[in-house]
Amino acid sequence: MRYNIREMNRRAAIIGGGITGLTLAYFLLKKGSQAVVFEKEDHLGGALSTFRIEDALLEKFYHHFFVQDSAAIGLLRELGIDDHLHWVYPRMGFYSQEKTYSFTTPIDLLRFSPIGFAERVKFGLFSLQAKGVKDWIPLENITAREWIVSNMGENVYQKVWKPMLRGKFGPYADRIPASFAWSRLKARSLSRGRFGTREKLGYLRGSYQVLIGALTEHIRKMGGEIRLNCGTQNVPLSDCDLTVVTTPNVVSFPGIDYLGNICVVLKLKSRFSRHYWTNIGDENIPFCALIEHTNAFDDKGYNGFKLLYISNYLEHSHPLWGASDREVFDVYVQGLKRIKPFFSENEVVEYFVFREKFAQPIPTLGHSRKIPPFAVRDKLYYVSSAQIYPEDRGVNDSIRLAERFVKGNS
Repeated sequence: MRYNIREMNRRAAIIGGGITGLTLAYFLLKKGSQAVVFEKEDHLGGALSTFRIEDALLEKFYHHFFVQDSAAIGLLRELGIDDHLHWVYPRMGFYSQEKTYSFTTPIDLLRFSPIGFAERVKFGLFSLQAKGVKDWIPLENITAREWIVSNMGENVYQKVWKPMLRGKFGPYADRIPASFAWSRLKARSLSRGRFGTREKLGYLRGSYQVLIGALTEHIRKMGGEIRLNCGTQNVPLSDCDLTVVTTPNVVSFPGIDYLGNICVVLKLKSRFSRHYWTNIGDENIPFCALIEHTNAFDDKGYNGFKLLYISNYLEHSHPLWGASDREVFDVYVQGLKRIKPFFSENEVVEYFVFREKFAQPIPTLGHSRKIPPFAVRDKLYYVSSAQIYPEDRGVNDSIRLAERFVKGNS
């Protein structure tokens, strides 16, 4: 479906003040429309929202930029805040068989002993080949398991891929389409540059609040309106010419389900590991990844403390959703002690628990045929993370999605 925003009446209501909603408002105002953003919380940012820790701000859920994030980097430049962006080459890890292995460079892959040497070579070569795949549509009709096993072997799937897919998608791991695995291989390959040595990742000095703040300022300067503490389930809004929903729990679609994320942030006296990102390849560990923010993006505002994200994706029926913050913390700390037996809870100065029920859309076989259209019905539109596919949802893809909508491309 194609449509022209200029042919529509001009007053747009945008439900949700996350990165998608704010970017939509900004782009629509640039085209001469009016825009009103409705946000149910008392702050903006959605999954990019921040909290104060020491003398700095930090995201409630971990984020970084990839070098190929052209839409996001272009928007930073347009808003005049690209000087806040800085790049690093962080260390990556993989926890398997009661040991954390370095997983940063191709040489590290060759040393990854949980799989055989021939399997390591096959893994590396196939990852390079996947980068060149242009037509991913056939891949969404087979599972990632089938694709990986046929090209890299059962052991590679069981030791490397299944733990990562299980951490991301829980019981759906064996049913995720190969197109998702392909997109992750391609993204990681592109972020490594020409010679494929180490990933280059970026972050905003001052946190992503710099981006949220700049968008907010520009929206208001252009005559847009932002209403906080103002959620709505009754859409479309009768006093607006079009309503664009950017939050997944206002409009539902058959075949589109989500997992939630419970993320704990620890303020530590000393660092937990030397890695920035550690994928967990042990199903007995109650989380899927450790992201030690200060091992890559330290800031003097953290006053010397080390910051560790502990992330897990969970079904909405999981008992941890009903647990207290302290109970969640205790469960996650027990997992940390399995990884690092001498880790002491006394290392934790403070902890924070954040929950997001609609964090991860679950892709299924033939998923491109199930993606919701932008146009839902008369005057009602939907622009949200469920339409980001086969890529994993992220800031860059949310911005690209907003651009597609405003340009009139379904």
